[in-house]
Amino acid sequence: MADNKKKSVKILVVEDDEASRIIFGRFLDQMGFSNVVLAENGKAALDKLNLNPVDLIISDWRMPDMDGLEFYWTARNEGLLDKAPFLMVSAESEKSRIVEAVKAGVSDYILKPVSFKTLQDKIEKLLNFQE
Repeated sequence: MADNKKKSVKILVVEDDEASRIIFGRFLDQMGFSNVVLAENGKAALDKLNLNPVDLIISDWRMPDMDGLEFYWTARNEGLLDKAPFLMVSAESEKSRIVEAVKAGVSDYILKPVSFKTLQDKIEKLLNFQE
């Protein structure tokens, strides 16, 4: 995908761990995405989605107040997702939990720790473009 098109893609990163939020932001910047919105939990993410739609959501699963799956369901039920792919990120490797997320409708799933290459591959697949 051309860099100018990447700049127009708006990505919401929902992650309660500040260091992880920074890492996601750096990875996305290195990939050429400059329109990145960060939220520290599901409630803050809902507020941001109410203000502006996004093209992709990357969300941690385990967060205080509202976990990633609750955030997904709420955003979906309130019509805030539109057609934006939802990428769930978690250290939760139990197969039943991954199946639960996929059955709920999340677009894809990444296990922590997240590598640059894995994140890049998933984003390219979800946004339907290749380098």
